[in-house]
Amino acid sequence: MSTHVITLSAALAFGLCSLSARALPPGPAPQLPPPPPQRLEAPGLMGQYAVEGQVQRMLINPYGEVDGLRLSDGTIAKFPPHMADALTAAIKVGDAVRIIGRAEARGTVRADAIVHTSSGRTVYDQPPPVGEGRTLPPHLRAQRLQPQQVEGRVETVLTGRRGEANGVILSDGSIVRFPSESLRLSVQAGAPFAASGLGTRNAFGTSLEAVSMGTSLSALQPLYDRAP
Repeated sequence: MSTHVITLSAALAFGLCSLSARALPPGPAPQLPPPPPQRLEAPGLMGQYAVEGQVQRMLINPYGEVDGLRLSDGTIAKFPPHMADALTAAIKVGDAVRIIGRAEARGTVRADAIVHTSSGRTVYDQPPPVGEGRTLPPHLRAQRLQPQQVEGRVETVLTGRRGEANGVILSDGSIVRFPSESLRLSVQAGAPFAASGLGTRNAFGTSLEAVSMGTSLSALQPLYDRAP
C-alpha cells in the first residue's frame, strides 16, 4: 500500500471517530469522482481524444445526409454519411454523448465512435456490410439537390483537416459548404453571411453547396468566374 493510501485511510478513520453519537451509520467508502474528459486543445495532433457533452444539433451535407453533430460547447464531430441511419437511431438532439476520435483542428474531431452515455449504445465508424450502405451514383444523388438561399450570422466556422475554412453554420442552423480555395471574404463567428447554391432542406435543417456568397443576399458574389 502506498504512502498516499495509508494517509487517506488514517484521515478517514480519524474523521469517523470524531462523529457524534447522533451521526448516521458509516456507509461504503467514498469514491473519488472520475477524471474530467480529455478535451481537444491543440490543432494538428493525430492522437485519439475523448470529449463529452450534449448534442445541440445534427449536421447534414448538401445531400441531406447526417454527417456529424455539434455539441453545446461548440465541438464539431464529423462522421461518414453512410453511418447516418445508425447515428440517428442511437443519438438524438439533447442526448449526452462521449465522442472518441482524432483531432483535425481546434474544436473539431473526426469521430471513431460516439457513445450514448446513459444507455451505452455506441456507433462506430466502420465500412458498411457488403451490399449495404452504397452511395447513389453522382447523377442520381444530384437529383436530390434544389436551389437554396440562406442569410444570417455565422455561428460556427467549419474547417478541414488542416484547419482551413470550408463551411459555416449560421445562427438559424443552416449549413453552407464551400471549397476552401474559393473563399473570397473573411468568415468569422458573428459576421453577417449569405449564400445561394444547391442543397437540401429536411427535418434536420438546410444545407447547401454555395455557388455565390456575400454579406447579404443583395450583395452575393459568384465563387466561380464564368467563362467568357
